[in-house]
Amino acid sequence: MKKAFVVLLCDILAAVVLMTGIWGYFYLMPHASKIPAAEQTRLVNADASGDWHEKFADKFTDTVVSTDTSYSSSDISIRLTYRSYDTKRLDRSGGGLHKIYGTKTSYVLADIYISNISCIKTAFAEDTYGTGFSEKLEGMSRRIKSVLAVNGDSYSNNLQKDNGTIIRNGNLYRSKRSDTDTCILYRDGRMKIYEPGYLDGRQLIDDGAYQSWIFGPSLLDESGRAKLSFETRDYIKESHPRTAIGYYEPGHYCLLVVDGRQAASRGMFLDEMARLFEKLGCKAAYNLDGGHTAFMTMGDRIINRPYKPHNKVADGIFIVEGLK
Repeated sequence: MKKAFVVLLCDILAAVVLMTGIWGYFYLMPHASKIPAAEQTRLVNADASGDWHEKFADKFTDTVVSTDTSYSSSDISIRLTYRSYDTKRLDRSGGGLHKIYGTKTSYVLADIYISNISCIKTAFAEDTYGTGFSEKLEGMSRRIKSVLAVNGDSYSNNLQKDNGTIIRNGNLYRSKRSDTDTCILYRDGRMKIYEPGYLDGRQLIDDGAYQSWIFGPSLLDESGRAKLSFETRDYIKESHPRTAIGYYEPGHYCLLVVDGRQAASRGMFLDEMARLFEKLGCKAAYNLDGGHTAFMTMGDRIINRPYKPHNKVADGIFIVEGLK
């Protein structure tokens, strides 16, 4: 009996070691992904877009004007809003693991106007499409010379068969069925969110797709009202640090980062964030990756209060000076 128990225990330990090794190989060790030739599509004139200089003329300035909470130039206008409040709501989900963080939450919201779509860029950590690559957002922001940045959707963390369509800066990297909502930003400034399913990446490129994100879920319905149910895993529905992007109209967007897992801010539930975007008047809003990757930088300085300030991200969204 004792021998049989020892053998069983050894088998279990061997299985644990094997699974840990597999997980470490695929998720922790960097693997640059080769893009199939059929998907090496470059959007012709990807930076050509509508010109919103005149439309938002009152938002831009002839010279750069920068403060701790704002930035304006001839191409960009950014205003930051910080808010903390008590939700009066305790997170009892996830077996009660989040109750220790209390009921308060805090966030930083960036209201953004741009003159053309080239002011919104995305980048992969270490400038490499693949798995296992990570970089501090402030380092990426410095390298890209961004005015404002947030983490992206951690596109490389999903190794499932149905892991979505990836388009970044007009380049098609992956075109597969998705089991989550997909957010598409078009070069004419429109943002559209598609339900889970297959999206033809090459057709999207032909239609003017400029960026795509695959974390999700969508937060608002087609009328801009907060959703009551969400197409995502139960874990994502719990309160967490959050990052999200909101859309008002072509040329006008917002980026939100919610701090969490700390006494000063437990994070947000999806429905709380959805109501916030509805209140802001956004037409569409989309949840990006959060948790320990929820970061926002102004220049190369982190301006939110992440609970793990030294963590790295797989990708990011960057607001940069537009093409001249």
